[in-house]
Amino acid sequence: MTQVTHGLPCDILATLTADPALMHIVHQCIDEPEFIENFSRLYGVSIPRPPKNTLEAMVDEATGWRDDQYRKFFNAFIPFVHRSVYLPLKADFEKMERKS
Repeated sequence: MTQVTHGLPCDILATLTADPALMHIVHQCIDEPEFIENFSRLYGVSIPRPPKNTLEAMVDEATGWRDDQYRKFFNAFIPFVHRSVYLPLKADFEKMERKS
């Protein structure tokens, strides 16, 4: 069983620390609206909505709602990107290296 720390599995935290390519891929995926929309549809987790006004921003900050929503989103999104984008790309890259 994979140990989980701060909401992310330890193996993914280790990869984030050791291989900057994973964080680069996460950033690239965040910049793709269709990717985010489909992820949110499949997993039922969305990026928090931006506050509509200053009062709403202060309430979100005071209650911790925004931080909690980001934590939930990234605790689901990063493992998804790791499994569905990073690992297949890494496997393809390693296969190409072996052929060379």
